[in-house]
Amino acid sequence: MSALLTVQDVRHLRTGAHFLACTIDPTAIYVYAEMIEKAMENRALELIPIDELAPDDLVVAVGMVTQGLLIADMPPVGDEFIGCIRAIEATLGRQVRAIYSLAAANINGIVPLMVGLQSSLPVIDSDPMGRVFPLISQTTLNIGHVRISPIALMGVTGERAVVEAENPQRAETLVRALVTEMGGWAATAMYPCSAGQMREHGVHGSISRMIRIGEILDAETSVERKFQQLAEFLGATRIARARVSHVEGLSRPSDLGLPALPSSVTLLDERSGQIIRLEIQNEILLVLVDGAIAAAVPDIVSLLNSEHGTVVNIDDVRVGDVIDVLKIRAAAQWYSEAGLDLAEPKAFGIPIEHPRRQHA
Repeated sequence: MSALLTVQDVRHLRTGAHFLACTIDPTAIYVYAEMIEKAMENRALELIPIDELAPDDLVVAVGMVTQGLLIADMPPVGDEFIGCIRAIEATLGRQVRAIYSLAAANINGIVPLMVGLQSSLPVIDSDPMGRVFPLISQTTLNIGHVRISPIALMGVTGERAVVEAENPQRAETLVRALVTEMGGWAATAMYPCSAGQMREHGVHGSISRMIRIGEILDAETSVERKFQQLAEFLGATRIARARVSHVEGLSRPSDLGLPALPSSVTLLDERSGQIIRLEIQNEILLVLVDGAIAAAVPDIVSLLNSEHGTVVNIDDVRVGDVIDVLKIRAAAQWYSEAGLDLAEPKAFGIPIEHPRRQHA
C-alpha cells in the first residue's frame, strides 16, 4: 500500500542511510534531508510498493555518481535530475512512471525523495543494491541481465550526456570518464526498465527499511535495546565490542571507480583478548577475528557507539574508542554465484573468496 512520508520519516531515513554506509561522510545526507523537509511543507511525497505499478510501466533509477569530489564542494543547481529523466524519456520515447533509488544507503538512499518532490513522480520502495556499492555495475539488475543503458548524466554547468553501452563494465568506464569531465560528480538516471523487471530483480522495502532503522537508532533507549531491535528487524549480529588500538592508511592501489583511500582499523576485545581487524575501501570489506573471516563483502558491516548506540563514522574513529562491530546480511541475490562474482572481496582487489563460495 502506498504511503505519504512525513518529515519525521525523512529524519529517520537519514539515520538509516548513514547506518548502512558508516564509512562515508554523512554531511551530504543531512544537507539533503534538510532540503527535503523544507520542500515537504507544500508538497506531499508518495512512497509506493512496486506491486502498485503496471508491469509495463517505465521506471528508472536516480542517483549521484562521484569521482572523489565532495558534493558540498560543488553544490547542485537543482535541475540536474529532472534533466536526466527528460533525457531518458526523449531517448526511449516514453514517459517515466516512477523513480527508485540507485542504492539503499548514503546520499543515493535519500536523493530520490527530493527528485520525487521536484518531479511529482512517486518513489518506489525498492532499489537495485539493497545497500550501497561503489560501482554502478554492482546491482541486482545486472545480475538479472537488465540493461543499464541508456544512462543520462547531467552536471551543475548544464552539460548533459546520454550513454548507450551494452556491457555494464564498459558503461562504468564511460560514465566515470564523463563524470570527471563534468567536474567530479554528476546526477544520473539509469537502468530504465519495466516495473515487472524491477519486481523480479530488485531489492524491495529499501526506503521503509532505512526509516525503520532510523526509528530504532533515534529512540531514547539503551544501546542493548537498540541492538536487540536491530537483531530482530535485520538479523544483525554483533561481531565484537572492542577498543580501537590502531588506525592505518594503506598504500594499496585501487581501480577506476574505487576512489576511496584504503585503510584498516585494529581493535582489541578486552574481555576475550581477541584481535579484530577491519579492512576498508569505500566500505568495510572484511572483518577478521584472530585472523579468521567473521564478515566479508557483500555482508554489510556497520559500527555503533557502545555507550550511546549512535552510528560511528569511520573518519571519526580514534585510538581508545570502544565500538560495536555489527554484521548484517545483504540481499539474497548477492550470495548467488553471479552476485559474488560482482561483490565478494576479490572484486575489490583483495584476493579472498567469500566464505559462502568456499563452502558451496
